[in-house]
Amino acid sequence: MSVFLEIRDLGFAWPRQAPLFAHLNASLAPGLALLTGDEQRGKSTLLRLLAGEIRPQAGTLRLGGQDIGEAHAGLRPNMTRPDLDPVIVADWLRGQVPQGPARDRLEAHIDGLSLGEHLHKGFYMLSAGGRRKVGLAAAMALQPPLTLLDQPFSALDLASIRCLTGWLREQSQITDRLVLLADYKAPADLAISQRIDLG
Repeated sequence: MSVFLEIRDLGFAWPRQAPLFAHLNASLAPGLALLTGDEQRGKSTLLRLLAGEIRPQAGTLRLGGQDIGEAHAGLRPNMTRPDLDPVIVADWLRGQVPQGPARDRLEAHIDGLSLGEHLHKGFYMLSAGGRRKVGLAAAMALQPPLTLLDQPFSALDLASIRCLTGWLREQSQITDRLVLLADYKAPADLAISQRIDLG
C-alpha cells in the first residue's frame, strides 16, 4: 500500500475533557476511506485536525509526505456557518470553484444534485440538505488532495444520494488524492476497503 495520509501518535483533548485521542495511528492510501465510530468518539474532531482547522497536541499528521500544516490542508465543507446566510449560492460557488476543468465538473454536479433551482437563493433560504448539497458540489468539483466529508448523506434526497454514491465509487479508484468519509457505518451499496475505526 502506498501511504498518502499518515497519522502517528496523535493526541488531542478539548479543554477540561478526557483525551479524545491518545497515540492514535493510521495509514491510508489514495482513494476512498471510511472513518467510523460511535457518538462522541471524535470523528468530526479528527476531520477538523486533518483540515488544519485545529492543531494536534501531540503526534504528527502527514499528507503526501508533508506535515499537514505545510501541505495543502484538507477540504472540509462546513455549510452550517451563519455568516453564509445572506450569500447567494451561485456567487459562493463561483468564488470557490475557479474557471477551467473544475468549473466544468461543478456544472455536472449541480445537475446531479438538482441544485439548479437553488442557485439564485441566499443560503438562509436553503434546508440543511440544500446547504449540504452546495458544499458537496464544490468539493466534488475541486478535487483537492484530501476531501473530508462528515456524514455527507444526512438530509439528502434519494436522487442526490445516488449521485453522491456514484461519485464516491469513482473515488475508490483514484491514485493521487484521498476522500475520507466519516459516518457511523459504511453507506449502503458502497464497498470501502480502507477504514479508521474510532470505536
